[in-house]
Amino acid sequence: MLNIMRKQAGSWIIKVLLFAIVVVFIFWGVGSFNSRRGTTVANVNGEIITHDEYREAHRQLRERYRRAYGDSLNDEMLKSLQLDEQALDQLVNRTLMLQEAKRLNIQVADQTIDDAIFKIPAFQTNGVFNEDRAKQLLAQNRMSTADFRNSFRQDLILNKLQAMIVGGIVATEAEAKEWYGWYNAEVDLTFMHFPAARYKDIAVSDEKMAEHFKSNENEYRTEPQVKVRYLFFDPAAYKDRVAVGQEQIDAYYYSHPDEFKTEKTVEARHVLLKLDEDADPQIVAEKKQKAMEIYKMAAEGKPFAELAKQYSEGPTRDQGGYLGEFKKETMVKPFADKAFGMQAGEISEPVRTRFGWHIIKVEKVNEAHTRSLEEAAKTIREKLINEKARELAMQKAEEVYDATLIEGVDLADIAQSHKVPLRTTDFFKPQGLKTNDIGNPKLFADTAFGLEKMTISDIQDFGNGFYLLQVVDRIEATVPPLESVKDRVKQDVIEMLRDERAKADAEAFLAELKKGKSMAEADKPDDVQLMQTGFFKRTGAIPKIGYDPAISQAAFELGPEKKLPDEVFKGPQGWYVIQFKERKPPAAEGFDKEKTGISKQLTEQKKQTALQQWLSDLKARGQIQINHDLIR
Repeated sequence: MLNIMRKQAGSWIIKVLLFAIVVVFIFWGVGSFNSRRGTTVANVNGEIITHDEYREAHRQLRERYRRAYGDSLNDEMLKSLQLDEQALDQLVNRTLMLQEAKRLNIQVADQTIDDAIFKIPAFQTNGVFNEDRAKQLLAQNRMSTADFRNSFRQDLILNKLQAMIVGGIVATEAEAKEWYGWYNAEVDLTFMHFPAARYKDIAVSDEKMAEHFKSNENEYRTEPQVKVRYLFFDPAAYKDRVAVGQEQIDAYYYSHPDEFKTEKTVEARHVLLKLDEDADPQIVAEKKQKAMEIYKMAAEGKPFAELAKQYSEGPTRDQGGYLGEFKKETMVKPFADKAFGMQAGEISEPVRTRFGWHIIKVEKVNEAHTRSLEEAAKTIREKLINEKARELAMQKAEEVYDATLIEGVDLADIAQSHKVPLRTTDFFKPQGLKTNDIGNPKLFADTAFGLEKMTISDIQDFGNGFYLLQVVDRIEATVPPLESVKDRVKQDVIEMLRDERAKADAEAFLAELKKGKSMAEADKPDDVQLMQTGFFKRTGAIPKIGYDPAISQAAFELGPEKKLPDEVFKGPQGWYVIQFKERKPPAAEGFDKEKTGISKQLTEQKKQTALQQWLSDLKARGQIQINHDLIR
């Protein structure tokens, strides 16, 4: 289990995995669907999953991530989320788990369902269940009361089943302590960097260029191009069909209270006198004395911005120490506690954080505020209109998409019969179109280049609306003659030879170290200097080297018994030879502060692993057939 956590340490995606893997089916989850029509996407032990269900699950996932990440949901994230697989996997997992719950005769009483529904905050007014509001919200989400109740019953059954499977799993204190020690350990290296750029005298013959070109033809291929016609379903075109009443605005306001709360913020400047966390007490005292002198000058009326420009050692020095407006949680605790307890115009005495001593001046305090219904009504109306317009645009896109499923149909004919304007691009490369008319030109291009000629895509969401694409022409990539790319080939050969020489020198240097010479004694070029990283953790950037997982992993595998790695390491600017200098375990007292959070994280990870293993076993025993042709 610890090995799994180690592999995922430091990765942002672990939070997404926690969300996607754990099968807790909440109110707005996949749900159940009355409709059993449509083409079969999967057969799970004789139970059918239709294309309608798959498409709805996919839509809900896409909308959930879009709302969660907003504009930061880029192409790379969309690909890494693998929505196609997630949607199908959720449906298969849900079906399997409901079948298993039925076999185990797990049931939920009607009164339990009622009690749970009454406690849903979105259905409450002033903390009390409001039936009218519940019906409104269900109607807005195209769900009948009966469908919702059945879906919610299934959710509660699945929660009971999940509790049976993983309810007793907890991480031990020993596991938490092991994780803390592994994750927070630090290492210090000495290293030698052999930059490729230092090798200037590189001669390249025509024969070498021809040889390199022949061996690497694919690197010089021209880029493919495609020409696409497409249909665009613009939500803005449907806004005039949407009517939003006051009751809907009221319901949204009271069911989304956090959206209308503005946290307290502070606008401030500071003077920072830097200190290491473990600085010598004498140095700490000296810095504090200097900070007090600066504080006294500020308190006597000397312009704070001028003091910051003169004395601050922080990155905002040139801006007069100006930090801008910030929330409390964005600053380290001692700084935030002090700043948020001050009034506008007030100047603090020195405050110690892990960065050093700060003198803070609060420029402005913006108190927490909750917008009234009247203040928020216009924003809510626009939001509801936009959401409903997106739904209508999606419905139209689905209607047209269903018509494209007929074999041999052409997008131009579909556009004409459904009265949707047909648009056609010029030829473009994989980098995408240079246009503002498409919400995400790069994702548009990625989709187009994934289609066969004359194939019509599934519905695509490129941010500003929904699209159907058809590639009508394609220019394939070709290998050009050497003469047309000769300059590029020559430069590539020079870079390759520089890199080879840098690697050879690094390997020769490492070989001398392995014979017993120190880094200072071993032969090396005059302009290559011995350097030291200082202590760093395994998941962060390496001082003076940068973020390099391979070097970091190797560094933490070294120790007093084995100070040298087996090989040299390639970085973005050349090659590195590293040598272990010292390892530093984390402070023991830090574990007590982090124990609760670590234990919770490890427990969740153990539960995920157990649940995934249980689901894998369930799938292995089941009869599951997937129609891959219908998966996007």
